Amino acid sequence: MMARLVGIILGMILATSGYVIAGLGVLGDWAQNLDLGPFEPHRPFVGWAAAITGAVLLVAALTPRPKRKSRRKPAPVDLEPSLAAAPVMAVEAAPEPTPVVAPILADPIAATPIVAPIIPSAAPAPPIETFEDLRARLVALSRQEAWSQAAQTLNRLLRLAGDDREKALSRRDLGDFARGQGRLDEAAEAYDEAVSYARAVRAAQPDDFAADELLASALSGVGDVAEMEGRLNDALSAFEEALALRRSHGGREAADPNARRALSVSLERLADLREDRGHRMRALDLYRESYDVAARLAAADPARFGADLASTRARLAELEAKVAG
Repeated sequence: MMARLVGIILGMILATSGYVIAGLGVLGDWAQNLDLGPFEPHRPFVGWAAAITGAVLLVAALTPRPKRKSRRKPAPVDLEPSLAAAPVMAVEAAPEPTPVVAPILADPIAATPIVAPIIPSAAPAPPIETFEDLRARLVALSRQEAWSQAAQTLNRLLRLAGDDREKALSRRDLGDFARGQGRLDEAAEAYDEAVSYARAVRAAQPDDFAADELLASALSGVGDVAEMEGRLNDALSAFEEALALRRSHGGREAADPNARRALSVSLERLADLREDRGHRMRALDLYRESYDVAARLAAADPARFGADLASTRARLAELEAKVAG
């Protein structure tokens, strides 16, 4: 009875809604302006479909249903006692050799074999990324100018940094990245943090060549940002300290081309700043020293350092012309 009542109500709602939506007539204005959303272009079809569905529900609800006749449950079939007790015999096969049966233990539980559960093989664990791996990936992404992925890698590098050396390197990398993006305030803050951590590393390892170079590179970043912001005194102080650190190696950088190139770059950065302040003779001396270093590098590896030597030679000639004029 409840199903019939629900069918009648639902059928009336669908039939009247479809009647109004299809435009067959008006039953007040309750559904005339009904917004059908994406089905609005198919309003007549939706209206007819709703009307027909409602009519079918009304007919189905009002049609009397015949009463079902109760079916008797069939009586169980009793087998004859002789047939019920007799086992079903299979076709007799050829006799097989009698297997050797192990002695039965007294305790049935102890005799039950223990089967180890089958453990599905787990997928191999992904390799653990090290700090150096992330730095190498950051350099590669920066060269490819994939800045979004480089920023994500840099964030992971900052979180992974553990000791003072790794923190100094990651903050220096952050400074380089922010400076390349034009965010000088963020770059200056990152370089200052790198200098603080690098000083701690150098204090713990005062005779370490790498600690001197780490502090010098962080100071060079401080000087670059200070020069870009017009803070020339701060830039001069940072460049001079970086150059002093690289000169203090006592010739140990001779076996490291990267360290010699860093010395040449420090000389030229300080020389450019000296020239901007009107100290042309001091700038000329610095460029001559840089030219000697760059010439030795280019002689050993022309493909790698030939362009640096050409640039240094051009700047040296320009300064000599200014001093002579």
